[in-house]
Amino acid sequence: MSYFTKSIGAILLISIFQGCANSEEKSDSKNQETTTVVTQESNNQITKNLVSKKIYTLQGVESGKIEVEKEGNSFRVIGGETRLVLFDFFTTWCPACRAVAPHLSNIQAKYPKEIAVIGVLIEEGKSNKDIINFKHKYKADYIISNATTDKYNFGNFKLSNDIAALLRQPRSFPIPLLVMLKDGEYFTHYVGAVPEEMIESDIKEALNLRGE
Repeated sequence: MSYFTKSIGAILLISIFQGCANSEEKSDSKNQETTTVVTQESNNQITKNLVSKKIYTLQGVESGKIEVEKEGNSFRVIGGETRLVLFDFFTTWCPACRAVAPHLSNIQAKYPKEIAVIGVLIEEGKSNKDIINFKHKYKADYIISNATTDKYNFGNFKLSNDIAALLRQPRSFPIPLLVMLKDGEYFTHYVGAVPEEMIESDIKEALNLRGE
C-alpha cells in the first residue's frame, strides 16, 4: 500500500468555483464542499501544535529543490526571498484546480517580489513531463512540486498532511486548498477556486498595501 492513496468517487460538479473532493476511500457520494474563505481571525482558533522541527523537501519540476522548515506552527521556505508564500495543494484531474491555475499565475506575475506561489501536487503516478504539460495547458506559470515518491521522501504528502492538521482539515481535504503564509506564519486559506481579486485583496492586507 502506497504512502498516500486516493480514489475518486462520482463527483457532481455544481459549480467550477467549488472544491473537488479528495477522498482516500471509494465513494459514490455527491456531496460537494462549497468555496470557503477563512480569514486571519480564525488563526486564534487554531490550537498550537508544538512539535519538533521538520524539514520537507519538495522538488520543483522545473525549478529544483525547495525546502520548507516547520517549527511549531511556522512553515518557512528556507532561503525564500518573499514575505508571503501561497501553497496550492492540488491534483491534475480536479476542475477547480485547473480553473484557479491561471489566476495564481496572474498573482505571481503581479507580485513577484512579494509572494511565492508554490503548487504542491498531492496525486501519485504523475511524471514531471505530465506536470509540465499541465503547466502549459492551464497556464500554471509558477513553481510546482512533484515530490510524490519515495525518492523525495513523499515530501508533498507530508507537508500537506501537517498543514491540513494545523487548519483542522480532514486528511482527505477538499481541493484546491490554498494556504497563505506571512513570514512563515498562517495568514489565511481558501478552499476551492476563489476569485483572483479576493486573493489579491488579502495580499494587500498582509503587506499593508490597501491604499495602493
